[in-house]
Amino acid sequence: MRIRTLGVVAVGVITLAACSSSTSGHGTRLTGPPSGSGTAGSSAPQAGSGAPSGGGSPNCPASYAAPDPKRPKVALQFTVGDDLSTAQGSEHVEFTPDLPITELVFRLTANTAPTVEAGNKIVINSAKADHGGGAPKYDTDGAAPSTQGGLLRIPFAAQIPAGTTVSADITFTLTLGNGSFDRFGRVGDGASRYAWFGSAQPLLAWERGRGWHTEPMIQFTAESATSEAMQTDLTVTAPASKTVIMSGDPADPGGSGATKTWHSTVDSARDVSVAVGPFVVSDTTVNGVKLRVGATSASERDQLVPLFTLAITEHSKRFGPFPFPSLSVARVPAQGGGIEYPSSILMLDSSKLVAVHETAHQWFYAMVGDSQALHAWLDEAFATYAEELVDNDAPPSSALDMPGDVDKPTASYGDGESAYYSVTYTKGAAALHAARAAVGDDKFDAAIRCYVNANAWRIANPSDLATALAALPAATDVLRKARALS
Repeated sequence: MRIRTLGVVAVGVITLAACSSSTSGHGTRLTGPPSGSGTAGSSAPQAGSGAPSGGGSPNCPASYAAPDPKRPKVALQFTVGDDLSTAQGSEHVEFTPDLPITELVFRLTANTAPTVEAGNKIVINSAKADHGGGAPKYDTDGAAPSTQGGLLRIPFAAQIPAGTTVSADITFTLTLGNGSFDRFGRVGDGASRYAWFGSAQPLLAWERGRGWHTEPMIQFTAESATSEAMQTDLTVTAPASKTVIMSGDPADPGGSGATKTWHSTVDSARDVSVAVGPFVVSDTTVNGVKLRVGATSASERDQLVPLFTLAITEHSKRFGPFPFPSLSVARVPAQGGGIEYPSSILMLDSSKLVAVHETAHQWFYAMVGDSQALHAWLDEAFATYAEELVDNDAPPSSALDMPGDVDKPTASYGDGESAYYSVTYTKGAAALHAARAAVGDDKFDAAIRCYVNANAWRIANPSDLATALAALPAATDVLRKARALS
């Protein structure tokens, strides 16, 4: 996530991952790549030329690891109301845990306190699961007191063994606030009305090797979720006069009537975003990646296309092929920054800085996942670092002197939004730049490429980065001094 704040750039992003009216900076674990084949997006890109390549060892595979063949499957349906102020949703999940479970846990991101204050919320209408799933329960978990809570739990009467596939069905109502700046909102009137939402569905809060993530909701605009990459089927029904820009690569629906239905699939996605409105859209192809950009005017759209073309091209040279077959970008008529989702981006800003930052999140968060609740720097600092390499705009070395641990749970900042962005984005990126300088660009870039390849489609932890940098102790020394590898 990138947020643009008045007078100063901090690092942040709306993610359905990861702003306000100016730009500031935005577990479980696998011991090795799972066996079996799989594809990401519609087809998982493999490492190509033009970027430092892995050596083919277990810690440094020559190409992106395949998605877990036992990853969850989710089918999402949203029906957006005529005035775009609400959406009725349904979710079907098939989940095969690698550990025994006694419940299912879903995170209700729309019920965070600042999101609800802006007029947004989610209400669960029904929730059930097979294998004897009981009545749903809710935990406040730091959510706005006026809501059902921040966590939805579906308990089981008896423990479910690891390896058992469990199915759940949930229906819900999403309310979108007027003019809010967040991953939820709507602006305009009548034919000129736009709406957007990301992380809108109850999000399965599991990490392989660890279990459920139940960290408290945060008290400012940022990311705090953890979710595995899932086989995702997304359907959106909206007024026929509007265009839908969303995760995946939906074909423009034909037919006539009051509504149109848009459908896409993403083979490995942690989350999704949707934007609805009278967008002016262009479609182009960048190095084999389908790029769709929608904005309120042709001029603003045409300003963004070369920025995303640059971002896809430059990041691919350093980190490997673009992780998805397509990228859909919606520039909504609000101001703030941007927020990333797998194969999609919500833009509330038209700057190069935000476009390059959010595109970097397609590698760091969308493909190489992390617990944004516990280790947010693993995507936000990396996206900031990648953005600064493209923009040739490294932070001052004094950023390393900022107080605070780079690797710190997001909720531990309380309402300290400024400290979170300064430490997680700016100090974290500065630590990565300093680590690179300590060992040389080529060695560091090659090690990071090993990290990306080995942890593709997984949830990475700081220890995974330490493993990739093990042969470069000068680099790990820098990161440990910044308390990034705690």
